[in-house]
Amino acid sequence: MSGNAVLEKQVNQILDGLKDLKKSQEVKQFKKHWSELSVPFTLNEGLSRFTKGELDTIRKNLAIKNASSLKKAELIILLQEKIAENLESIPLNWDSERFQLLLDIAESGGLMPAPHIEAQQIEYFRGTGIIYSGIIEGEPVLAIPNELIEKVKELKNSIHIRSAVNKNTEWIRLTGGLLYYYGTLSIVQLAEFLEKYLKHPVHLREYLNIIRDANSFRTELQINGDGYSNRRVFDAKRVIQEHQARKSLSYYLFTKQQLLAAGEPGFVERNKSYMQLVQFLAQNFEITKEDADQVAEECVFATRVGDTPEDLMKYLTGMFKFDSVEKLQALMDIVVELMNSTREWFLKGYTSLELSSMEKKQLKPLPAADKDTNADAKVGRNDPCPCGSGKKYKKCCGRS
Repeated sequence: MSGNAVLEKQVNQILDGLKDLKKSQEVKQFKKHWSELSVPFTLNEGLSRFTKGELDTIRKNLAIKNASSLKKAELIILLQEKIAENLESIPLNWDSERFQLLLDIAESGGLMPAPHIEAQQIEYFRGTGIIYSGIIEGEPVLAIPNELIEKVKELKNSIHIRSAVNKNTEWIRLTGGLLYYYGTLSIVQLAEFLEKYLKHPVHLREYLNIIRDANSFRTELQINGDGYSNRRVFDAKRVIQEHQARKSLSYYLFTKQQLLAAGEPGFVERNKSYMQLVQFLAQNFEITKEDADQVAEECVFATRVGDTPEDLMKYLTGMFKFDSVEKLQALMDIVVELMNSTREWFLKGYTSLELSSMEKKQLKPLPAADKDTNADAKVGRNDPCPCGSGKKYKKCCGRS
């Protein structure tokens, strides 16, 4: 066996080992999140299900100081007290999705069937100490401790909490929408955009806390030294460079409603060319509309990261078999139209067609100057009219 073959075998073994490890960790996490749960249960009983490390996470989330050395039983007693005391402050960083879920559980008697929810989100709620997950009679459920049910219901009528939740929801959605269309922005740019759309100042530290907390619940953004990016951006530096290369081009101006819509989790802008591609794939190949939609979405994001038409056609021809040149050409035409109609990160939210149209307008000849007597004196009556009509001056602008 050659050296390369040995190396390849070792690499494959390592990858298989990593897959097995990941699978093992996922199984372990699933069992932790969805173990048997007895209801009703007290806050003490709920906290007792957690490890010392998980209890420390709750302690840190509640910003409880001078308690790191407490033993598990002592920490549980302290957390019981602090969670009850701080119940009203816990949702102050939440958006409407998280707050409504908490209210739904309480209004269902403290127990409800678990909606489709990711492991990351379960972990987030466990870190609050007020929402618990488990299995009852073979079904996954979410629950809250018995003594908190009525207290949570009362939060619904808190104007202070409602106001904070509405503000947070707007901040989170606007931020998501801006990054959906622009790709990457600095924190200063984000704050400036928010103030522009909200028409009032934004407290930067509070804003950062809200966005980071939301990202802990559902990872929609990348946060690093390059700024804040849409989760599908894999080269934030490149996006920034492309923005800077177009300093004279202002960012495309979206409406507030467009940004709020684009900030919804899972949003995809399905324009006419997007739907044409979905329809073409579903009609010409053995693929469902749902799967065709995913392919179209990948083409949109490929366009946004700078892929060429050749890159997209290579991707599509590797996925589908074509029985005629005509079908291949038809797909190519649709792909080019989709790329030209896609709002691009590099282009500050513009489409290629919009920029092309703007450039053509800038290249148009200057309009004829308003007629004035001094200019008229310099043009002979039988000379071509300076307006460009092709007529003699005396039969055009020089007509008395």
